[in-house]
Amino acid sequence: MRRVALTLAIAVLAANADAQPADKKLPVPAAASAPGPTPAPGPTAAPPLHASAILRLAHEIAQGIGPVPSGAIVVASAVASDIPAPKADELAVRIAAQVAGRIGLAKAHPQPAALAVARGVSGRAASLVYLQLEIVKGELRITADLYPVVSNGWERLRNPVPGPRAHAFAMAPLDAEVRGFLAPVLLEQTTLHKIKHEEGEVLAIGCGDLDGDGGLELVLVTRGRVVVAKIRAGKLVVQRAAAWSTIASRAPVPMRDPLASVLVSPRGHRGEILLGTTDRGGIAIDGALVARRQLTGLPVTGGEGEACASPSPELGSYDGNVVPCDLAAPPKPTAGAGGAAKMAPQKPAEPLPIFIPPVAHYDAIATLDAIGKDGSVAHIVAVREPSGRMRLRRQDVGARPIEVVLEGTGAQVALVDLDLDGSPELVTTSDGPDDGIVVSSFAKGAVTARLRFPAKEPVRALGVCPPEDKGVPGVVAVVGNEVWLVR
Repeated sequence: MRRVALTLAIAVLAANADAQPADKKLPVPAAASAPGPTPAPGPTAAPPLHASAILRLAHEIAQGIGPVPSGAIVVASAVASDIPAPKADELAVRIAAQVAGRIGLAKAHPQPAALAVARGVSGRAASLVYLQLEIVKGELRITADLYPVVSNGWERLRNPVPGPRAHAFAMAPLDAEVRGFLAPVLLEQTTLHKIKHEEGEVLAIGCGDLDGDGGLELVLVTRGRVVVAKIRAGKLVVQRAAAWSTIASRAPVPMRDPLASVLVSPRGHRGEILLGTTDRGGIAIDGALVARRQLTGLPVTGGEGEACASPSPELGSYDGNVVPCDLAAPPKPTAGAGGAAKMAPQKPAEPLPIFIPPVAHYDAIATLDAIGKDGSVAHIVAVREPSGRMRLRRQDVGARPIEVVLEGTGAQVALVDLDLDGSPELVTTSDGPDDGIVVSSFAKGAVTARLRFPAKEPVRALGVCPPEDKGVPGVVAVVGNEVWLVR
């Protein structure tokens, strides 16, 4: 929990820093050479992984565009959106302010404008950073260009419309903060689509944009193979498949009833599939289904590829803390023949936990960094004890954790903000002869059932799809020989 608290505290400090006025002037360091615009140092820290979409994109744009002369002006375009956006201008102004705050000594223009207008309002600014904003297929996309401002009359005659000196691009799925500027979505309008599959007993299913084409792929994990497929014209079309024997060797002590999980192109590992079963262990593979590296355990859904849980064959469940998935120790130089230096692997250090689950032993786990409408971040984790008791915990910055216990839940669990209203949903299955998918909202310390989809056959796997259609996330499930898409 200490690591979680530290991560959330950093996010709050960043958010507080963002709240400062964009035009607040800071002391300008003295120039080391001839007078002129002083380049503001670009950000050196990596964009925060556990933060709102606007905050992450502002970091990425500031990094990508590089040093910008002090006194620059940031102007955003109107938002081009494929879904209704009644507060699009307010969104554009907020994004411009966030980017200006991360560039350094820059000022944000108070309203969106076309590039020609932006050149005109740049006036005596040192330079112009122009942002083109777009919302497409559930993603917020920002294209940034750094233009010089021509204030000298002779230079305006020679080159009245200079081209950009730097360029950057970033995109991120919509979250509750961005959705607050768009038309709201009602959870009760959620629909269910069913597609047949022929993969037999599926252990896990994941969903994401694996190839970066803007469309979502499904990854199905069975005991025999891994399959990448797409839904086209109401059918599941297999694109690639690989036998487990070509990906990873068998675990020395597999579980009788296997556990499995899969993440498709998570935020910190674009283009990769992080997956694992208790038959084979955890492993990262690429889009061609070729193994890349071993993981410390099975990836936790919602953990963005950073969090792994360790299964225990003796207990028949997961055991202990959630730890980083990657623990590759840097090689240590050693003296080789003839005095040449060789690199010998070091023994990896004992991993520090990313977070401590509410219980030590559990057979299902999911986590979520829930983004509020104000851009705040709350860490939520749900674990199911082998007895069927579900424990749900929410940790907000500066507040005591909230824990809720649910009895009689099924062995599948997912966390997602389905309608992007800032209150996340807990998705579970039923524990009993009549299975089904239950969608409940988790708000103000209470869990309230909102939707139920009965199933005639057991629900074998649950996964979460990032925003795509109508700009909202979805839930994908395997029920018998069908794949269900809830969106």
